Amino acid sequence: MRIRFFLSVFCTVLVAGEAPAQSLEHSLDEARAINQQAVKSQQTINKVADSTRQMLEEYRQLALDSDYFQVQKQHLTQALQQQEARRSVLLHQLETRQITEQRLLPLLASMVQALEQFIVLDLPFHHQQRIDSVLMLRERVQDVSLSLADRFQLVMEAFQIELEYGNTLEAYRDQIQWQGQSLSVACLRVGRTALYFLTPDAATVGYWDAASRQWAPLPDRFARVIGDGIRVARGQVAPRLLPLPMAAVELSGQRGEAGDGQ
Repeated sequence: MRIRFFLSVFCTVLVAGEAPAQSLEHSLDEARAINQQAVKSQQTINKVADSTRQMLEEYRQLALDSDYFQVQKQHLTQALQQQEARRSVLLHQLETRQITEQRLLPLLASMVQALEQFIVLDLPFHHQQRIDSVLMLRERVQDVSLSLADRFQLVMEAFQIELEYGNTLEAYRDQIQWQGQSLSVACLRVGRTALYFLTPDAATVGYWDAASRQWAPLPDRFARVIGDGIRVARGQVAPRLLPLPMAAVELSGQRGEAGDGQ
């Protein structure tokens, strides 16, 4: 009886001990399941939070981009407005330039023609050289490859060169037509007032008669004065006052002497 009772108690104890162990294991499994679920939930929350932050960053970037594009749009709009204004100015300048060219080109042509006529009627110093220069100038004024400003500058330079001749003293060698033959002489130009010549042997001296458009003789007594003037112009002697004959006075004197002789 005692042995049966002990076995019964022992079995009862074993059964009673297994029940709490199973309950604890079940609780642990539930706890682990809850923890796993919590981890998954946290991961889901983290993903949602990351996604939210990413969406927020994208929103902020879009907002910044929107502001940037708005500013850029304003700059582009202003640039287009400025370009349009510049275009209007350029079109106006182009129209003005075309009108200026239409008016200035005939003016330049007439100035070149007037310069050519002036040279033809002027004292015949460096005559062929000056005629060739003005003919070349006429061609360059008609050259469309040159700008209008360049052509205008060429005409002004040509006029300036001719103006400077009126303020200079010059001696040079030339071939002139004298009494039906070509004569090698030294010429003396006094501005545009007078032009003289003297042969190398000083035997013949003369001046350019603008009225008759030909060379005319001077009395032999002027040979020395003209020779001195040539040397001054060449820088061979110091500048000095020269009693050069003026054409009108000398011709008047010659006519007076001729009258007295009669």
